Amino acid sequence: MAYFIVVNLRGTINCPYRIRKALASLRVERKFTASLVENKEEVVGMLKSSKDYVAWCEIDKETLALLLEKRGMSSKRKKLTKDMLAQNGYKDFSELAERILADGVKLSSLPFVKPFFRLKPPSHGFPRPLRRQYTNKGFLGYNPELKDFIRRMI
Repeated sequence: MAYFIVVNLRGTINCPYRIRKALASLRVERKFTASLVENKEEVVGMLKSSKDYVAWCEIDKETLALLLEKRGMSSKRKKLTKDMLAQNGYKDFSELAERILADGVKLSSLPFVKPFFRLKPPSHGFPRPLRRQYTNKGFLGYNPELKDFIRRMI
């Protein structure tokens, strides 16, 4: 099953109500928050409606494992550790990432992982303007370069 990584890059100030509701459904209500969403027709519709506020692309196993290791949180503001993974039957972060991408395990169904990631602002800034779509020499919308960019935000 294919998954998208969605990153809110502009926040929700002066954002219309319907777009705020779409961002809440995607679990990216705050600026520099990322989440995993399935590649479904309904989700793609929400992504297209909020394309002026978020960027998204397909995620690979290495990027997801890095996100879980560096930015994964459990409940009560604790970082996700290998001990927590071992208690729940996973060897390491790459195995958890593989199970999520291959078997369709949802982050929201795992009780020891929060279903979103809080990222830092990117080191060395943004390479393109944040007010334009990727197709118009911007950074928002569907962006195949986002995987490399997320590594700078971790």
